[in-house]
Order: sequence, then C-alpha cells, then structure tokens
Amino acid sequence: MPIKIVEFDALTAAEETWDIYFRHIDGILRETSPEDPLLSWEKRKPMIISDTSNPFFYTHRFLIFPEESCREAAGHSAICLETPQSPSYQANKHIGTVKLTVSKDHRRKGLGSELLKHVISEAKIKEPSLAELVIPVMLESGRHFLDRLGGTVSIETAENRLYLKDVDWPMVTSWAEEGARKNPGTVIKTVPAIPEEDLQDYSGAYTETFNQAPSGDLAFENIYTPEKIRFSEQKNAAQGVVQTTMYSKECDGKISGLTETYYLKELGHKVAQNLTGVRQAYKGRGLGKMLKAKMLLYIRREYPDVKYISTGNADSNAPMLSINQRLGFKKHRPIKVYKLKLSHIIPPRV
Repeated sequence: MPIKIVEFDALTAAEETWDIYFRHIDGILRETSPEDPLLSWEKRKPMIISDTSNPFFYTHRFLIFPEESCREAAGHSAICLETPQSPSYQANKHIGTVKLTVSKDHRRKGLGSELLKHVISEAKIKEPSLAELVIPVMLESGRHFLDRLGGTVSIETAENRLYLKDVDWPMVTSWAEEGARKNPGTVIKTVPAIPEEDLQDYSGAYTETFNQAPSGDLAFENIYTPEKIRFSEQKNAAQGVVQTTMYSKECDGKISGLTETYYLKELGHKVAQNLTGVRQAYKGRGLGKMLKAKMLLYIRREYPDVKYISTGNADSNAPMLSINQRLGFKKHRPIKVYKLKLSHIIPPRV
C-alpha cells in the first residue's frame, strides 16, 4: 500500500495541515464522546503548540495518509517522552506514552501497525533506551489491535461524572462541617496558584499523594518539583484554564491533603477534577471527604452553569471510588491502559 507518514510539527505546520489534523481528531472525538461539544480549533491549536515548550516532556506527532496524494489523514499518533530536565527522567526514560488513532473507514488495513512502527523508530532516535509503551485505549478496535500486538492491560480506569442536579447537597454540607469539627487546627486554603511559602511542601504532598493511586504494573516514578508545579500553573493560565487548588494545612505548617479542579469558559458545562489525595500520616481524619465536599460547594457557588464534574479513577482505587460513589459519581467511559514491550512486537495487519 503506497502510504505516506509525515511528521506533524505544531511549530511549523501549515494551516492546511492543521485542518487535516483537526478533521481527523474531531472524527475520533465524535466516536468516543458523541454527546460532548468540541472545543474550537482556534482554542485547541495554541494548547497543542504549547506542548513544544514543555521542558519536562517531549512530544512527537505523526499523520498517516492511505495514499501519497491523499489530502485526508487516516490516522494520527503522538508519543510523549520525558526529557533529561524531568526529575523522574532516569527512572522513566525507557517508557513512552502513546496515543494512536485510525479513522473508522481505514481500520484493519495495516495502517495502525505501520504508524506505530514509524513512531517507535523515530522515538528510538530521540531516546535509545525506550523499551516499552503505555497506551490508553477507549475504543474496542484499539483493544483488539493491542491484544494482537501482545500488549497487556496494566490497569483499568474510567472517566467518572457527577451531575450537579443529582448531588445530595445536605450530605455534602454535612461532610464539610464534620471534617471541620474533626480537624479544628486544620486550615483549608483555596488558591489559583500555590503560594511561594507552601510550594516546596506542596510539591512533596503532590508527589506522595499522586503515587498513592494504583498504577497496575506500570513502573512509573512520579516526582513533582516546585518548578514542575509552577510550569503547569503558568501553562494553564496562558491557555485560559482556571485552575483551583484546595489544600489542607496543619497547625505545624505541613500540607496534609489536596484536591484540584480545572475550568475552561469555552467548555462551561463541565469542571475537570484531577488529583485528590491525603498524605499517609494524616489519613483517617475525614480530610479527603472534607476536601471533596468543600470543592463541590465551591464549584456550585463559583460556576452555577456547570452541569457536571469529570474525574478519572482506577477501578482498583477503592478508597477514592468509595468517596466518589457516595457523592454520586458514575462511570461514564471505561479506559484500559495497555503496556506494550517493544521486544515483543510483531506488528499484525490491522
């Protein structure tokens, strides 16, 4: 098959190439999330370009065309590698995170295999120690593809949603009040960016609580430094993303727990809630419930038009799932995270 694979460089791509990219991606998004509105190309474009300035991660993108002269992409792939500037580079340099999509009309024609082989070849030039890929999958076709490649499911996760119209607000209020009674010396701070005096300890708290979440057999080491936290805050602010972090601070000044949300005006129907966690030394005091409850009350007050909150959880994360289920979160979209060892790959026809 006379296919063509080209690099998609966000810094130098022509407008025609951007149009080709977005038409393909939008087709996949309508398949995986048919009920969700799409963010405009004008808003998404600078978000993708900003990936090129991330000092901690290097992202390499490719488009595949089924014919040399074709003007519509049949597939797209992006691989993300940690850079030597990342605090966890030495532990994670052998791992690449891959997103790979093939349009519905072009599946089972070998394009996915060719694209993946090309991505691996190019990534090995950048990082010779690359030995395994981590690939999140939502579509059944992707699961079949990776099963045939010899990939293994490392962990099953899901996007869970809580619709605010279904929230038991008296219960939420009681959680917040109960948490305050149990923790009279604990202060809850709500900030758009972490104050300088708390940044070092917050980085440690973020690292600890992030690594508490189950990761299956994925051997990642996640380290968050003050520089990494600041870069993320600045990137979100530049993109118009309103970040809100709520964290608990003990009377000795130590940060004990945290939760964070992200809101984009152009997608005003939802709020994304990312990490919520409590440090091991402070568990058993209801801090996680209090933080989740207080953040819910904050969202209701600050964003009255929001319809739902979206968050991701591993199916095996029993403590957080218990809190979320009591709040009313329900599984919206299952996601299987595959691990694929490069030494095992014998690319099939797909």
